[in-house]
Amino acid sequence: MMFVTVSPKQAAQYSYMCSRLKSMVNKMVMARKALEGIANASFDKSFAKSVYLLASESLQCENEIRAHIGSLSCFNYGEEPENNKKMPSISLSGGLESICDYSEKIYLSSYKKLLKDKHLGNSIKSLIKNHLQLFMSSLTQLRMFNDVKNAVN
Repeated sequence: MMFVTVSPKQAAQYSYMCSRLKSMVNKMVMARKALEGIANASFDKSFAKSVYLLASESLQCENEIRAHIGSLSCFNYGEEPENNKKMPSISLSGGLESICDYSEKIYLSSYKKLLKDKHLGNSIKSLIKNHLQLFMSSLTQLRMFNDVKNAVN
């Protein structure tokens, strides 16, 4: 059996990375639940499917971040929202454009902040870059869908 000794500096870095990733997962959970609520309330099937697709991609990214948290041996992470920050609200009345704006505020801005963080490791930054590309692509698809839908109507 092999034992690994972690220096206090490494332990502090792991703790910091864990807290940043946990915070991101918490934001994503709250945003995904808001998106699912919007999709559930919609009577337009194509609109609901588009929103569910974004929520599904969010869940996939949440799971990948949780796996990374697990690889850092971060225990006791939950899905409790941050009490000190209020999430932006979203409404059904704004249509897909308001959902895209909401998603940009939550996902894109949060991911970009993480990428600027000098204390996160390269593997985390690589994961974040991949997620950022995924969300940018999804939002582009949603906007294109919205444009086509509006052109047809």
